[in-house]
Amino acid sequence: MQNTIYCGPDKLNLIMGSASSTGVFVDDFRQVPLPEGAMINGIITSVDIMTDFLETIANEYHLQGGATGENRLLKNPTRVIVQASNIVTKIMEVPPSDEAQIRDFIKREFTQYEDLSETADATLYDYTVLNQIGPNGGVEILAASCGRDMIEDYRRAFDQATYNIESIGIAAESLIKLVSLLPSLTGQSYMLVQIEPHRQTNTLFCSGTFKISNGYRLIGDAGTVGWTTEIGQNLASTLQFVRAQRGQAQLSGAYFSGVSPQVFETLRADYSYLNINKELLNLASIVTVSPKITPERYFDPGTLLFNLGALVKRS
Repeated sequence: MQNTIYCGPDKLNLIMGSASSTGVFVDDFRQVPLPEGAMINGIITSVDIMTDFLETIANEYHLQGGATGENRLLKNPTRVIVQASNIVTKIMEVPPSDEAQIRDFIKREFTQYEDLSETADATLYDYTVLNQIGPNGGVEILAASCGRDMIEDYRRAFDQATYNIESIGIAAESLIKLVSLLPSLTGQSYMLVQIEPHRQTNTLFCSGTFKISNGYRLIGDAGTVGWTTEIGQNLASTLQFVRAQRGQAQLSGAYFSGVSPQVFETLRADYSYLNINKELLNLASIVTVSPKITPERYFDPGTLLFNLGALVKRS
């Protein structure tokens, strides 16, 4: 079993589970409101507050389990998912290379207009392979860069709370891994519309490959007419941008997660003029849950996409 933890705009999402090449098993989950002063927009603003919060979650989990034996939440390897505006991503094509050389390509790409003396030690770089290109083994990658201090704050908070941190990754990578398990989306061009109470993320896949991800802040209260209107307008804005790009494939649909069936039906009716098929993202074919997750606990996989994807191993 592994833990995956993602801190959204207003809550911490936790899944304990495992994954295979065809699906994800969820053994347990938690969704806990974040404390005031701990984070802003995915960036930890107080390591001490965050550490205390993580310790409280671990202790409460252990007590709910009878407090016998080891605390599984602390023992399991933990993958942390980060989404913040200061994480920069770019799709790149790189020649056949080893990992060290690819990281060097990424660093040169991101720092070509910067003073390397100031950024060399302050920035971290990573990548995810998207596609093989051509017969010579070159690859298309999603490259990412972010401040070392931001990642170190995450690591410090989890280390001080004695979690067993295995990796810290970005949200886009988790989505890429999750949708790769859905046969119905293989090779398709579509928009994934992911809703959190105060954030909307529209992610474009073309011919099955990740292309762009746009984030929007949602100001209204979740479930209200104004909030629903914001979601529709943000979808319209992203579609307008996509359709203005020459050579983009025709989208087969927009798949929504994190909204109730009632909100979804309102969006489908009010924004029919966008001329795109709209569906709720259906994860039933790839997500199974433990019997301990009863219907009364209201497990909605659509609100935990990053956590589910983080369980899937990098190919």
